[in-house]
Amino acid sequence: MSTRLTVPQALLALAKAQSGALTVEQCLMAGFTRNAVARMVADGAWVRAGRGLYVTHCLEWSRGTRHWLAILAAGDGAALGLETAAALQGWGKPTKEVHVVVPWAQRKVQAGFWTTHATRLGFRTKGSPPQTTVERTALDMVRANPMRATSILTDAVNSRKTKPEHLLKELARFKSFPRRDVVRGLLGDIGEGALSVLEVMWLRDVERAHGLPPGERQTTSRMGFRDIRYGRLLVELDGRLGHEGSDAFRDMDRDNVHLLQGESTMHFGFHDADTRPCACAAMVAAALRMLGTVVDWNPCGRGCIESEALLDRSC
Repeated sequence: MSTRLTVPQALLALAKAQSGALTVEQCLMAGFTRNAVARMVADGAWVRAGRGLYVTHCLEWSRGTRHWLAILAAGDGAALGLETAAALQGWGKPTKEVHVVVPWAQRKVQAGFWTTHATRLGFRTKGSPPQTTVERTALDMVRANPMRATSILTDAVNSRKTKPEHLLKELARFKSFPRRDVVRGLLGDIGEGALSVLEVMWLRDVERAHGLPPGERQTTSRMGFRDIRYGRLLVELDGRLGHEGSDAFRDMDRDNVHLLQGESTMHFGFHDADTRPCACAAMVAAALRMLGTVVDWNPCGRGCIESEALLDRSC
């Protein structure tokens, strides 16, 4: 009858901190021999998870266990990054695949259920398991998928875990960055208060393109936040999130109170800003003129012809 092995307390504590994941090197440093590790696996107490990697239980691996296995496999200096880090930081959605950022010298590390991203530009880490900072995480995601730059950066800023100026500072560290000027301009728009894809579209394609007066963004009243304020005219940009069910009734109540305060409200959605920005601009300009504001109309192109007619009829 074989005697039960005693695992060193320091090793048990380390395994707990790493969601059950350990390397054989960590075991040896704690005084646990290779034979002892092999016996734990043979007895069914531990599971071999890869070359030199072990999990100290036989249960289904948690997300934390998978994260630590990826970090330990990648080696010193590795950190969770991209979508994986964004999810841990509370502003992104978790993905099945684990993304790990490694220094360029470790670019040949073998991958499993994780993907490694080697970088020549140094990066800071935070948290446990180690992960890239919010700023580096967001910009790495933009580099990997430039077409999603607006949604990635607005999500990061909306989380209140970073600010546009911090992202710009991190952006300046990159010697090369795809569409750098576009990203810099986008961060400028977000800094002005455009905190969603819809709000950025409105700022660029409706307001600026047609010479509307600059709106005040994210102002507050006793009824909450107002998306855009043009004097006594309020514009609410209604995405589906936050404008359904009981929230819709709250919106109506807010609009009614604003009307009693002498402020009128217009509502536009994603489809409006995306497919008919000229008409949106014309309606806002017409409403401002009706409220006594002098507005200069700046046609953006051929699509403004019908919208100008709408504007003329309002005069």
